Amino acid sequence: MALKPVLKVKVDELFLRWLSEPETQQALRENLQQIAHGEALTQPSPRSMMHRPNSPRHRPGSPTLSTSASKLPSPRSPRRPLSTKNNHKHAMITSNDGKLAVPNGNQKDLHHGVLREKEPQPFDKDVSHGDHLRLKDSPAAFKDSKSGARTTTPTTTTTSATITLSPPSSSSSTTIPTLSRQEDKENKPKTRDLPLPRMPLKVRSEDIPPFHFPLGKPESDMDVDAIVEKATAEFAKLEGGKAYKQQIGHIAKTCGFAIYWKMLVFRAAGGEKQGFVTLQSFTAMLKKMFSTSHDDASRFVRFLARPGRMHLEFEDLVPLVQDVVDCHPGLTFLQDAPEFHSRYVHTVVSRIFFCVNRSWSGRITVNEIRKSNFLQTVALLEDEEDINQVTEYFSYEHFYVIYCKFWELDKDHDLFIDKADLARHNDHALNSRIIDRIFSGAVTRGKDFQEGRMSYKEFVWFLIAEEDKKHPTSIEYWFRCMDLDGDGVISMYEMEYFYEEQMQKMEALGIEKLPFEDCLCQMFDLVRPRVEERITLADLKNCRMANIFFDTFFNLDKFLEHEQRDPFANARDLDASGNEISDWDRYAAEEYDILVAEEGMNDQDEIQYEDDFEGEDDDSVEEEMARLAEPPQRKVTPRLHPATNDDIYDFTNNSLGF
Repeated sequence: MALKPVLKVKVDELFLRWLSEPETQQALRENLQQIAHGEALTQPSPRSMMHRPNSPRHRPGSPTLSTSASKLPSPRSPRRPLSTKNNHKHAMITSNDGKLAVPNGNQKDLHHGVLREKEPQPFDKDVSHGDHLRLKDSPAAFKDSKSGARTTTPTTTTTSATITLSPPSSSSSTTIPTLSRQEDKENKPKTRDLPLPRMPLKVRSEDIPPFHFPLGKPESDMDVDAIVEKATAEFAKLEGGKAYKQQIGHIAKTCGFAIYWKMLVFRAAGGEKQGFVTLQSFTAMLKKMFSTSHDDASRFVRFLARPGRMHLEFEDLVPLVQDVVDCHPGLTFLQDAPEFHSRYVHTVVSRIFFCVNRSWSGRITVNEIRKSNFLQTVALLEDEEDINQVTEYFSYEHFYVIYCKFWELDKDHDLFIDKADLARHNDHALNSRIIDRIFSGAVTRGKDFQEGRMSYKEFVWFLIAEEDKKHPTSIEYWFRCMDLDGDGVISMYEMEYFYEEQMQKMEALGIEKLPFEDCLCQMFDLVRPRVEERITLADLKNCRMANIFFDTFFNLDKFLEHEQRDPFANARDLDASGNEISDWDRYAAEEYDILVAEEGMNDQDEIQYEDDFEGEDDDSVEEEMARLAEPPQRKVTPRLHPATNDDIYDFTNNSLGF
């Protein structure tokens, strides 16, 4: 039952008064020191209670206190165990001759209310070391060795063991009894004693088994000697024991590496300097590699990385992709067009960094290689003769689409485009404000960043992010663009900033515009952010409809497609193996078909033009020959939508152009 307010105030006053007493503070200070040293707690000394008046009420069932007994301190309750430090202050035993025995202290003679000190009689060593004395519930019985009579003395205290007095000495006083540890354990009641202080465990670092393997967990069944024997047998088949670049692939295959690791193995064994690899250098490289790197990811990075590094930069992956261009049967037609080798290599490496480098650091680590599917894709190249079937990273059709899109925008063909060039992408579908954010360095920072210009490698990232907004890197790409203040949250102010231009475009096209308030409600229902009115990167990744969110704010064409889409067209497109086709794969396949059809139309026009030409007139023949002698002009691919001089989508000056 709760106390009344008045009683509660009184209790608080008494508690504060008790805390202010010097004896209480001293006892608490000692207990804190004992806790700090891991010792058993000592109960407060009864001397601090001597000045307090006794309560006039008695508990029912308590024995009547005599005059002599009233001068003695009250016995302890068995529920409060005593520490060994102060046992001599609390446990008291009376004998048959009126003498008071004090354990581990002085004996006092109780005669006419006067206590006289006697010689101290200490306890047995076992008892004083750690066992606690408690007085027995029943009256203690002591047997005199001379008279054989049993003397009982009433007492109200308890003990955990039967105390047997030793034979009395020549003096008339009763001596201190001895108590063995075995007797105390046999008669001890099942009560909870104070826990002993636990000693800290001394753990050495060499006793802890390793649990972190940044270079892969060592394989117990790895037989390096057997691998070296296989390599030795292959080198024995070669003339002069020398393996050249064309021959190292089969040797690498016998050692457990993928066939397209041959260029990596060749360089690591010193073949790039000498032009060939010997058995001695190859076996030395193998033993060092298998002793330090224990999985394919760490070995791949160690093969390609520069000395002293354990990460890959853009230039480190160029030899690998160039070897694919030189050796893969699906790319033999590129042998006649070496000018396209660097374009294909840069496209593939840019796609690798887009998918693998999840930290946006420009450095691919071992852990990122291990978490990606890149090594599995490289191994797939050996079994797939059609390079276009490897849609991830290496597809030539994907490269063709990316390069043609960039070629259309790059008017001067210096492999750089500006804001005006990028604004023409997909018939001005992008918002001019989002283009400003792209060129501001929000997503293209680094040593290759040039203000106001976009390189071909940066365009590869842009095009994949634009056409596949469900990819994790694409979500991060556009989130960085929309997060104007860089606080990690897309606020309502930032959404309104990009949506204003969308409403201007809809008004210019005569489309009924959706008010921003209604659009905001739709976006919050779409994303369902954890914190109301604050959309984070995690919210967009979890909602799985980030493409609709981004298209709403900076791509009007795709936004209208989402608004007018068939509600029953949400079924997933699956390929022959049952995997879902990504938005990028679907876009690349459609654009490649369109580009091939356009090239076919241009070829037919040229053939028809040559057939219609008739050289009846010599003057006309001479004029035609003179025209053909001029430098050839670049053939422009016809656009799907006619271009006009007046750009109605130019909102750089915040004007509709009317």
